Amino acid sequence: MKHISTYIIWLLLFQVIHPLTAQKSGEEIFKSSCAACHTISKGRLVGPDLSGIYHKKDNEWLIRYIRSSQQMIKEGDSAAIAIYEAYNRIPMPDNNLTGQEILSIIAFIRESDLAASASQQPSVPKDSAVTEYSLESVTRGRALFNGDTRFMNGASPCIACHHINDQLILGGGRLSLDLTVAYTKLGPAGIGAIVANSPFPVMNRAMRDHPLTEDEMLSITALLQTVDRQSGIYLVQDSGGKAFLLLAIVCALLMLVHIYLLYDNRKIP
Repeated sequence: MKHISTYIIWLLLFQVIHPLTAQKSGEEIFKSSCAACHTISKGRLVGPDLSGIYHKKDNEWLIRYIRSSQQMIKEGDSAAIAIYEAYNRIPMPDNNLTGQEILSIIAFIRESDLAASASQQPSVPKDSAVTEYSLESVTRGRALFNGDTRFMNGASPCIACHHINDQLILGGGRLSLDLTVAYTKLGPAGIGAIVANSPFPVMNRAMRDHPLTEDEMLSITALLQTVDRQSGIYLVQDSGGKAFLLLAIVCALLMLVHIYLLYDNRKIP
């Protein structure tokens, strides 16, 4: 009886401990740590498409880069710098994944490539077609960005940290990136990925407990597309304003010279 009780205790302990020590598969790690910014054979997102990455770099380089790309950039690694520049200088967040976990991700990418090749499915880049948004979505996006309408889950308004060139929104935060041309740089999928799993630590912490709803994300994206398209118009208007200011200064100087030359020596009765 004693031996049976001991066996049952060990069995229960195994059932509790085993799930905690079981290693995640490469697919699970990819989906939780990589899929927000990368695809496999579906085109670029925030970061590059990872299809065939194992042919481009060896495992040692990939492990170092995935753990800390910024450290490699600081060390002057030319390939790491080239990726950083090619993808809008958006930093890839550091990861504390083990070497074995990273190798399992690479194995999953290889398996995905083989599966796609076997099924002979051509790669289809995401967002190849231009999405058109309704005026209602743009208006709602502007209200959310500016803080006139609150986000459902309590996120801070975008204007607290970001600026856009929109004549209907005055001012804007300068703590983070100017989002005027974010739509061109990232596209809808990239914008969504950064909001959902931002590579910027401060934004990641801010959004982690206050995620945007699908409708809110669509509205913000609609606003950013509209602002991006109109950014050239606003630049022309800004340049006209500077020219008008310069002309006003020149006229003021001419008036001062005129007053000095004609009225300086006149007699006061």
